[in-house]
Amino acid sequence: MRTDAGGNGIVWSPARRMDGAHGSVKCEEAILEEMAVSLILNGKPYAVMMITPDHLEDFFMGFLYGEGVIRSVADIITWESVCIPEGSTLYLQVSAEAEARAARKRRLVIGGSACGLCGTPNFEHLVPFAPIPIDHDVCAEPALVHDLLHEMRAHQRLNRHTGTAHAAVLAATNGMTLVREDIGRHNAVDKTIGAALRQGWPPSGNILLGVSSRLTFEIALKALSFQVPIVAAISGVSSLAIRIAQTHNLTLVGYARDQRLTIYAHGERFRGNAATIHDLLCENG
Repeated sequence: MRTDAGGNGIVWSPARRMDGAHGSVKCEEAILEEMAVSLILNGKPYAVMMITPDHLEDFFMGFLYGEGVIRSVADIITWESVCIPEGSTLYLQVSAEAEARAARKRRLVIGGSACGLCGTPNFEHLVPFAPIPIDHDVCAEPALVHDLLHEMRAHQRLNRHTGTAHAAVLAATNGMTLVREDIGRHNAVDKTIGAALRQGWPPSGNILLGVSSRLTFEIALKALSFQVPIVAAISGVSSLAIRIAQTHNLTLVGYARDQRLTIYAHGERFRGNAATIHDLLCENG
């Protein structure tokens, strides 16, 4: 298996393609890279996650923020990455407060690329984030959701080459957007939120998080951690995602494709005639 220079998340594998018209043909296929990443906080193992190894700093920043371990980028004092045959180890020095929060949440098993909460030792304080203020000054129309998900798809470089990457898009009320990809849908969300943190986005300035997958509890939780008032998915939603959205004032949207969508919680944010991200702020009434 051949790896591209620069660690862009794609490796190349020899394969054999078969079809009825041409028979068997040798080829080389672009494959989405998956790698184990171990996070060591102040010398103590915290978690092992299976991710696509691009945008590593975005990943651990967003992952630890969504876990409630760090409260800002200032909690990360320094870090380094060490490559080993099995994957990568990230050594992070974090603040004493972050270390104490991590001690209460340290993972017990590997978190797979399809699992955002695997290894969490107990359900206590599983939702450590306060509800989003219901009077959040945001109004949107369905066209905004479709436009942002279309933008997300246009920036899915890894998926365009491999067909196996999930993506997430984060939009701010100032018109800025961020897109990140990963083999895991929740990892893509972590990378997007982490990129926003590193660029200094304030949580109060976000409008929408969109994902290319189903919308489950852990994705709703990550949106809540960054105070994103609207979260939308191309696919369906889970029952627990609906429950957390209802109780924490999160607008939850599923099946946002083919010019339709389904609103499962707090649809009151969809009103007015907002045409672009810049037009999203409106008065409550």
